[in-house]
Amino acid sequence: MSYGLAPATTKALVEAEADIARHGVVIIRTLETELAPSIMAAARDSLEGSPKKLAEMKDDELDELIRAIRKSAARSTRELSRLYTRLIAKLGNLDILDLEKDLEGIDQLFKWQRINNATEPVSAILEERGFSPIELAGPEDVADNLKVELEDKWRSAFSRFEEAVHRAAEELKEQEPSKPPRRKKTGEKRK
Repeated sequence: MSYGLAPATTKALVEAEADIARHGVVIIRTLETELAPSIMAAARDSLEGSPKKLAEMKDDELDELIRAIRKSAARSTRELSRLYTRLIAKLGNLDILDLEKDLEGIDQLFKWQRINNATEPVSAILEERGFSPIELAGPEDVADNLKVELEDKWRSAFSRFEEAVHRAAEELKEQEPSKPPRRKKTGEKRK
């Protein structure tokens, strides 16, 4: 990854990458353990918010609804966790110039709005049955440490990483040999 970079740039890049990986892993682990239970709690609140509809449901229907909600919450959490794991794993393996192009997209994925999208499948199930959709208000609804990790630690680690990647990309661009201008072929005839 750091081929041809100055030692100081390589060091800054490696340290920033380690820092972002560390905070990314904390975010992933928190989501794996806390997101699905938070979605289930919000779904329970939605169900309790409509006591008349809840009372009209038979026990079998309610059990099936809870099973579908639990399965959907677990699937959403698992998919989000896998996405984040792939992104963190790729950060160290991508070409610096390609990574520089992808930084904004990576940053957009590690935001609360993206995490909150994991509630959409459960909301769809609830709305289908006539209950209110769910939405988690913020990362603190999942876990207190998730708010700190997403808004403070991830932000600063990502800023340092982004700066290190830009610096490394600039060094690599400066090292690229300039290509001579292409000559036009004039006056040649085909035989």
